[in-house]
Amino acid sequence: MRIRKSIYDVFSEEEQRLTQRIYHLLYLIWTVTLFSCSSKVSSDIPKELFANKLIPSVEAFDFQTYYTDSAVVRYFLKTPRLLIFDQEKSPYKEFPEGFHLQQFDNQKKIISELSANYGKNFELEQKWLATGNVVMVNNKGDTLRTEELIYLIKEDKVYSEKFVNIKKGDQDITGSGGFESDSQMKRWSFKKTQGHIFVPEQ
Repeated sequence: MRIRKSIYDVFSEEEQRLTQRIYHLLYLIWTVTLFSCSSKVSSDIPKELFANKLIPSVEAFDFQTYYTDSAVVRYFLKTPRLLIFDQEKSPYKEFPEGFHLQQFDNQKKIISELSANYGKNFELEQKWLATGNVVMVNNKGDTLRTEELIYLIKEDKVYSEKFVNIKKGDQDITGSGGFESDSQMKRWSFKKTQGHIFVPEQ
């Protein structure tokens, strides 16, 4: 008959106490190490991950719509993706993948077009924000390019504090900031400008 002995039968009482102490010490070291690693990982997590993310009430893809004023069509909007945040104190629409906006006159003719890689439309303020490869063209072909443009609908005003380039026929004008114009670019001005203007001979 084979006799099976436990580890406590083999070791003496002194050896058993020593073994238990070693086990306790190893467990303590493992616990402290685990706690330290957990604390380090938690402290390394970016704070923005804990911030509340705004959730849109509506999300739409390949969206198109017309905006009217007194039963007259004023704008046509086209965007690959639309997010609507109408539960905020200042409701707005967001266009994370860009947009294209056309403005019409009373005869439904296009008088200006605006496009950008990203945009926001603040409803209460009646304000548009366009950023990233912003291009604005009027019905004469005058073209504005910049990285940021703000459009105030009520005031019929667009402006930018970024670098702006305007091509108007043979004229090529740039400004480093302080650009202001109406939405059809009929009257515009710079605070700081440079460029080439060709004046025909009399």
